Amino acid sequence: MQVSNSAAAFAYQGMQDGFNRLADNSQQLANPNNTDKTEALVDLKQNETQVQASAKSFKSYDDMIGTLIDIMA
Repeated sequence: MQVSNSAAAFAYQGMQDGFNRLADNSQQLANPNNTDKTEALVDLKQNETQVQASAKSFKSYDDMIGTLIDIMA
């Protein structure tokens, strides 16, 4: 998916980064050699919050564009 608008691009990139970090955290948690899982759990929650915030930002952008289209129509 290619997003050209900067606000939408930042939101999309935030979601992508969060999902990538969530995958890394999940691997750390699943690793039986990792005895201290505290940091991975904290990072997991932070990255979950990042994805949610980025998704809300993207939704706000989408709502704003929808409103502008309605006004111009």
